[in-house]
Amino acid sequence: MNFKNLISLAICLLLCACSTSPIAYITNQGSDTVSIVNIKEKKIIQEIPVGKGPVGVAISLKQSYAFITNTHDASVNVLDLQHNRIIKTIQTGGTPVGITKSTNEDFIYVSDWFNSEVFIIETKSLTVIKKIVVGKSPSGMICDTEGKYLFISNRDENTVEIYGQSDLALVKKIKVGNHPYGLFVSKNLLFVVNVLDDSLSVVNIQSFASETIKVGDHPYGVVSDVKNQFAFVTNTQDDNISVIDLKMKKEIKKIKVGGNPEGIDIDERDNILITSNWRSDSISIIDLAKQEYLYEIKTGKQSRSFGQFIKID
Repeated sequence: MNFKNLISLAICLLLCACSTSPIAYITNQGSDTVSIVNIKEKKIIQEIPVGKGPVGVAISLKQSYAFITNTHDASVNVLDLQHNRIIKTIQTGGTPVGITKSTNEDFIYVSDWFNSEVFIIETKSLTVIKKIVVGKSPSGMICDTEGKYLFISNRDENTVEIYGQSDLALVKKIKVGNHPYGLFVSKNLLFVVNVLDDSLSVVNIQSFASETIKVGDHPYGVVSDVKNQFAFVTNTQDDNISVIDLKMKKEIKKIKVGGNPEGIDIDERDNILITSNWRSDSISIIDLAKQEYLYEIKTGKQSRSFGQFIKID
């Protein structure tokens, strides 16, 4: 094969790879299922029965698993992403809600809402290997991309705790707004949604200084773009998303979505945002560049998807 043909083949393979559709894994708390949704084809590929009251989602591409928290039967389901089937149910005890993966994807962290603990699951053995005591009613969790910190929002004490990923030692506890819930981290900024304050706390994770920005009614989830130009917050009681200009430090726009939007995730490769909508049993797709609503896809009953739920190959 000559050089010209090799270049043509490389371009073809690159275009094929880029055309792969993002897949969303949507937890449906009211129907005890996960909807596997092909976003470009606008349809459910498969509906997977899981445990009772599924809420949280964490995806490990390294292990090719999705991990699902089941709040009503004290378990975490392990979903094989290649075969779209549950391969294991991990009994955690307590009330598992929030979930996230470690930066190296060797561990999964699960927040136990009522017992104020975090379970650590090893992704190789798929077993709980440790638990740590944290603040009251831990909910949202996320790790930074550098592998340094694990962030946990403690809803009933209005704090965010920062733990070292290497040793799970407490580094810092920060006061934020009233009832912190969803978290997102991008570069040196941590975003914290404060449900009862209708606000977003933006924390510099180097200096730990924070600022507060007003958003809509009962915010739930948050993401930001990779350049930290904009943050996007789901407002559950307004049925919309607040668009926050992070340079101006204020809300500049609202985007109408489905009923009671809760979970939100971002796919910058395909230039979209996705919200999971509790009341309308659906997900909404938003054009990230234009900041405009595109379309809606029906899912299961009471969709939540608390965490990072988009799989991008």
